[in-house]
Amino acid sequence: MNKLENPIPQIVDAVAEAEGVEPVTLDPPLAEVVDPDAVERLVGNSTASDLEVRFAYRGHDVVVDESGRVQVD
Repeated sequence: MNKLENPIPQIVDAVAEAEGVEPVTLDPPLAEVVDPDAVERLVGNSTASDLEVRFAYRGHDVVVDESGRVQVD
C-alpha cells in the first residue's frame, strides 16, 4: 500500500520550492498539464513495487514513485 494518497499538493509544492515561488503563482496550473485524478489513481492504487509516474511540468522532470516520494529535477 502506498504512503501517499494524494500526491498533487506535494508535486505543486515541490515545483514551487524548486523555483523559489509560491505554489499559487505556478502557471499553467498542474491540472492543465496532467490529469490529477489519473496521477492519484496510479500512485494510490498501485501495488507495483517499482512504479514511477514521470512527466514534465514547467521545464522540470517530475517523478512520483511507489512510496509517494516526489522528486523534481
